[in-house]
Amino acid sequence: MKVFTGAVRIKSSAKTEEVNITGQVETLIGESGVTEGMALVFTGHTTAGLHMLNADRELELDFHDLLSELVANKPTYRHNKGDYGRNADAHLKSVVVGNSVTIPVTKGRLALGQWQAIHFSEFDGPRSRLISVKVFGVAEGR
Repeated sequence: MKVFTGAVRIKSSAKTEEVNITGQVETLIGESGVTEGMALVFTGHTTAGLHMLNADRELELDFHDLLSELVANKPTYRHNKGDYGRNADAHLKSVVVGNSVTIPVTKGRLALGQWQAIHFSEFDGPRSRLISVKVFGVAEGR
């Protein structure tokens, strides 16, 4: 079994936004040489998330509207009262969305559904972010 480690680096440009990182992950799959296996995409940031979504700008906006309705940034949150900042909602949205996705790799490509895309969600930007990608599996001919 082959294991490959790579990274996607992004700079978000707004307080909240969606960044489609599918292309960057696909590039890393190609570099890995893995033809059959899995790709684990992970962010260690506690005010961001990773998930699968339809690659549609309007749906991205709807997604953030939904999260804002579910997790408003209340001044009563203890985190917002302390020395940590005023971003309790960003941390809580990260918990709701999650910090990783795992996608099958088939014939050297991500085995995504027709409309699926890997999205990085920024909840407390703008910031520079690092997304780790671990690809593991069989590298045919190697």
